[in-house]
Amino acid sequence: MLKTLIEGLLLGFSTGTICLFTCTPIYLPYLLTEERKLLKSLIAVGEISIGRFVSYIAFGAAAGFAGAKISAVNRELFTSIAYILLSVYLILSAVRTHQKAKHCHIPKATRFTKNAILLGILTGINFCPAFLIALSKAVNLGGVFSGMLLFLGFFFGTSVFLVPLAFVSLLSKINEMKVIARIASVIIGIWFIFVGVKGLIHLRQHSELTSENARIVDVFSPNQEIVVVSSLQNNEYFTSVRDSISSFHRGKVSYFIIRENNFDFVEKYKNAVFIVDESSLNNSEFEKIMENHDYFSVEKNYSISRMINFLRRYTFRTAEHLHWNFRNEK
Repeated sequence: MLKTLIEGLLLGFSTGTICLFTCTPIYLPYLLTEERKLLKSLIAVGEISIGRFVSYIAFGAAAGFAGAKISAVNRELFTSIAYILLSVYLILSAVRTHQKAKHCHIPKATRFTKNAILLGILTGINFCPAFLIALSKAVNLGGVFSGMLLFLGFFFGTSVFLVPLAFVSLLSKINEMKVIARIASVIIGIWFIFVGVKGLIHLRQHSELTSENARIVDVFSPNQEIVVVSSLQNNEYFTSVRDSISSFHRGKVSYFIIRENNFDFVEKYKNAVFIVDESSLNNSEFEKIMENHDYFSVEKNYSISRMINFLRRYTFRTAEHLHWNFRNEK
């Protein structure tokens, strides 16, 4: 339990600069749009952090429960919606602070932007690189509580990098800075609307492609069966491949050695993904059989960790059987 919390904390520390780079263009204009003393700035950063905390704990629990990475399609859906809602928040916040500065009536529709917790929630579900690293780690741990603990540590680790923003917000005492910040909020809001709508359009196109006989191949999906096939002479290397895959994969991993022309086992695994010794494809009969299956051919002594990291990171959309080669650089 403590180990998982510490892992999340260290992960937050190591990726905190990424969080700062990603979120500063959002938080800084918001903090500068109206004048705040240091204490109020710290409270605003605290409210943002509470919102991030809510998102992180929710996603940590979901990832731990699912025990499977959220697909690229779902990531794009969440991020696109979050971008559009975030843009609405930033633009309405700029309107509210502008009306306040002119001592005019503040529209009711904009008053919710006084509380920065919602801003934290919306940025908390932004699938930035640091968030994705933590999400993948939570998935590998498995279990709701473990996922929540990891994201709890990740939250505290990344929050350290956001505290300095409270001090920068003291620049809001300069009237020109507040005007610039409001303009920046509107510009950023318009940009996020563009990115969010573009993401939703891409998502729709993706769905249309998927419906046209296309399918997603996700090698490390927990329901995906993997079959490792080796020639007799490369048995030692591919045994290591099998063991390495088994240490990361939650589903079934089978192993076969090709002896002469004994390929009967292949037809028993119609829905499996095959990791195949490239040299075994020199056998024309075996190569022909594999044409009707998804497979990754691997050259002997190819970096196992590199291959596994690639397969864990990417999913493949294809209308035909997937054939992919991992070859050593020459």
